[in-house]
Amino acid sequence: MSDHKSSRHEYRHRRRRFQTLGQWENEGGSVCQESDDTQSSSSSNGADSGAVYTEPESALLDALPLGILVTNIDGEITHSNPAFQNLFGASASELLGTHWCQVIDERDREITLERWQDSGGGQGPLTLEVRMITRSGEHIWARHSIASLAPKQAARGFIHTIEDISTIKASEQAVKAAQEALSQERERARVTLESIGDAVISTDAKGRVTYLNAVAEDLTGWAREGAFGEAFSQVFKVVDADTGEPARNPAERAMESLDIVEIPENCLLLRPDGSELAIEDSAAPILDAEGRLTGAVVIFRDRKMSRESTAKMAHLARHDALTGLCNRVSFAEHFKQAINLARRHENQVGLLFIDLDNFKQINDSLGHKAGDRLLRNLSRILISCVRNTDLVCRYGGDEFVVMLSEINRLEDAATVAVNIRAAAAKPIQVQGHLIGLELSIGISLYPENGADLEALVHRADAAMYHAKFDGGHGYCFYEAGMERPNAESHPEDSVNVTQHTDARNLAGR
Repeated sequence: MSDHKSSRHEYRHRRRRFQTLGQWENEGGSVCQESDDTQSSSSSNGADSGAVYTEPESALLDALPLGILVTNIDGEITHSNPAFQNLFGASASELLGTHWCQVIDERDREITLERWQDSGGGQGPLTLEVRMITRSGEHIWARHSIASLAPKQAARGFIHTIEDISTIKASEQAVKAAQEALSQERERARVTLESIGDAVISTDAKGRVTYLNAVAEDLTGWAREGAFGEAFSQVFKVVDADTGEPARNPAERAMESLDIVEIPENCLLLRPDGSELAIEDSAAPILDAEGRLTGAVVIFRDRKMSRESTAKMAHLARHDALTGLCNRVSFAEHFKQAINLARRHENQVGLLFIDLDNFKQINDSLGHKAGDRLLRNLSRILISCVRNTDLVCRYGGDEFVVMLSEINRLEDAATVAVNIRAAAAKPIQVQGHLIGLELSIGISLYPENGADLEALVHRADAAMYHAKFDGGHGYCFYEAGMERPNAESHPEDSVNVTQHTDARNLAGR
């Protein structure tokens, strides 16, 4: 215990001595402001405490490519070789008498002194990787080794070898940065593969499973922990649905052809529990940056789900997402068929163009959620008021069109318009308000008002605006010469209709 306390006391004493040593001048002069103790120690002990070398020994030290420092028992430099002088950017005279810790970057001095003390203060060799600061202020990395000049004779002083490892450190940091970037890229790829809806299995060049995502686990029935390292053909067993014969391994085919391959359409995936799954898939080889084969990736999906997804996408392409009604594209196709049928049977086709009079007020006061609910409710009302052979379309925003196929009289279209307006006017509860819808409806007829959908929509739209601005029964048949009015040409009508609509709407709440 006493030896330990003595050693610590000596360490603190040396650190205090180091703290009083001079520092480099900013302009690059010699070491200055040494303490009186340092000067007397240097003059009295510098030669005696340090080693005295023969000419061949000095020549050997000076010829070494590594930086060499020789220090006395107090850590003061008594000799430096040209390699260190060049590395540090100081002459031998400038280094003489300087404490060796002055060459260590401030960030590493504390830990260096502690490691020095922990090693017995020279009783054993010590090697550290530290940052050093040169005379010009440049920071370099160095491998710094310290040992006694003679075994178990630390009192004679120490020899320091300093190797510039800045290039090695820069390479290590570059490798680390590349590894971190690769790790981030792999993590992004993993997240992507886990997020997609298809099953994914990858293999190495020998056909062993290296990865499968959650969807692949679900479809194959294999947990990834059990699948890793297994032959792909064990995890992905595929047979012909008609013959039961095994289908050729798609990963193997992709690696042989170095191209994308697909399995035959009529294939079943055999799962460990004995169940079968109709699938469709493709496989591709995995090549590294040099074009060398490293494995294969197989992407597959449940064929039933794929068909359902395709059907859903086809439905969305032809129907309004909010209401489920057919959209303009689908409506145009059906309307063309209805016209052809009416032409053969010498019947009429009615077109109702419907607009909500008070919809903007509802959207502005109650918000879009309330507006969306009312649009969906109106869609159900429209469907309930027409026959199965008729068709309802959300034409855009708060506008709807209704096709009445094969009607014989004008009154048939008028009856439907009256029924629609009456059903829509019945108040429903929306966010604590009773709201009834006021509709304006314009009606055009094939073949009297036009021979195609574009003409009939244009004329039904004009009739709808006459119904809205005239403030009549709420619906209007197209007549020759009608054009869509606007607020500039009928300013007083616009104001009156708005006030009338608002009053009826508020009364219905």
